[in-house]
Amino acid sequence: MKLNYREFFMQKMVILLKPEDVEMSAKDFLSTYASYMESVGIVGKGPTGYANYPSRTAPIHKENVQFFEEWVELTHALGINGVIGMDLYTDAWFAKDPKYQCMTSSGQTMEHQICPNSHDFWEYSSEIIKELGSYPIDEILLFGTGFIRDYFCFCERCRKEFAPLVDQEPSRLTYQYIIENPEYHDKWHKWRSDKVHEGLVMLQAAAREIDEQTEREDPLRLSVEVLLDPETGLSEGAKNEYGYDYAKLGEITGNVLINLFPWSPLLPQKGTSDYTELVESLYFTNEFTRRGGRASLFRWGVTTMDQVQELKQLARDAGIERIVTTFNYPADYSRRREAAIGNY
Repeated sequence: MKLNYREFFMQKMVILLKPEDVEMSAKDFLSTYASYMESVGIVGKGPTGYANYPSRTAPIHKENVQFFEEWVELTHALGINGVIGMDLYTDAWFAKDPKYQCMTSSGQTMEHQICPNSHDFWEYSSEIIKELGSYPIDEILLFGTGFIRDYFCFCERCRKEFAPLVDQEPSRLTYQYIIENPEYHDKWHKWRSDKVHEGLVMLQAAAREIDEQTEREDPLRLSVEVLLDPETGLSEGAKNEYGYDYAKLGEITGNVLINLFPWSPLLPQKGTSDYTELVESLYFTNEFTRRGGRASLFRWGVTTMDQVQELKQLARDAGIERIVTTFNYPADYSRRREAAIGNY
C-alpha cells in the first residue's frame, strides 16, 4: 500500500522508520518531508541484532550505514528531534548462542529472545547505547526490555540463582513448583523484576557516560517499552508477567513507551467498558509526568488516518501527549506473539 508520508508527518507524532522503508536517499526524503516533521525516528538496531550504523560491537547491515549516518546528520542540522529505535533482549543474532536464550522449565528455548538475567549482555548493550549516543540524537527507544511472560526464564543461570531462594535444587526447579506456593511466586516476581531493572540501570549509566564524553547540552533520553495487552492483564498484569516496576522505571530513566495491545489486533472502541478499563489502566503515567518524565503511546503497523485518530483520542483521554508509531510490525512478530501468548 502506497503511504502518504506527508499526511502522517502532519499529525505531529513520531514515526519510527527502518532504512528499508524509505525508497530514496535520506537527503531526498528529508528535503521532501522535513518541513512537516518536529521529531522522527530511525531504527539503529532491530530484532535481527544487526546495527544500521558502523558499530564496533554489533554485527552490521552494511547496506544501511550510509543512509543512517546521512539521516542522523541531516535531522540534527535541520533541528528535528532525532529518535533512534534499539531492540534490547529481542536480538536474534546474540540469541544464536544457547547460553543466552530464554528457556521454559521443560527445556524449550526461545531462539529469538535473550534472557534478561545476563550481565554480559547488559555490558554488550551498554556499548551500543554509547555508540548510538555518540551521534547527535535526542532519544533512544528501547524495545524488548522485559521477560517474555511469567513462566520464563529457566535457563541455567536463572535456575542456579533463584532455586536457593525457594529451597529447591536448580535441576528440579519448575514453574509449577513456584506457582503452587504464593510466597515463592511473589519471590519469583520480585527477583525477575530486580533483574530487569538492574540491566536498565547499567544502560542508563552508559547514557550518562556518553553525555559527559560528548558534553551534551540535554541528556540523552532512554524510553523503555512496556507492553499493555488484555492477554496479560493490562498495566497491573504486565508487572508480574514481564517484570516491570513502573516506579523503578521512573527512577531509572523517567520515560516509558507504552506498546498498546501488541498481541491483540484491535483497540477497544470509545464508550465501551473495555475502553474505560484501558484508560484507567494508564493511571501510572501520571507519575512519570509529575516527576518531569514522559509517557508515550506506541502502536505497531499504523497505516490509516482512522488508526491515528483512534490513538489521538486515547491519548487525550489518558492525559498523554506523545504518540509514536511504525508503519510495519516487526519482522519476527509472529514468533514474538506465539511465545508471548503460547501455553508453556
